[in-house]
Amino acid sequence: MNKQHLTAGTLLRYTGKPFEGLDPQSPQAEFLGYDSNGWTGIWINYKGQIRFISLSDVEVDNAII
Repeated sequence: MNKQHLTAGTLLRYTGKPFEGLDPQSPQAEFLGYDSNGWTGIWINYKGQIRFISLSDVEVDNAII
């Protein structure tokens, strides 16, 4: 996935390592933006919590589109 695929509000599916608060039955998150230092880190909104994760830990959630 490259930077052209994501725009603010894109729905994502988290596929990375589990983190505290992750519900494996509900891995959907909203893309907020890229980190200012590059294109590999992104900001997401997961269940009302803002998180910084690696771009490689998500995929576009085509099931929701």
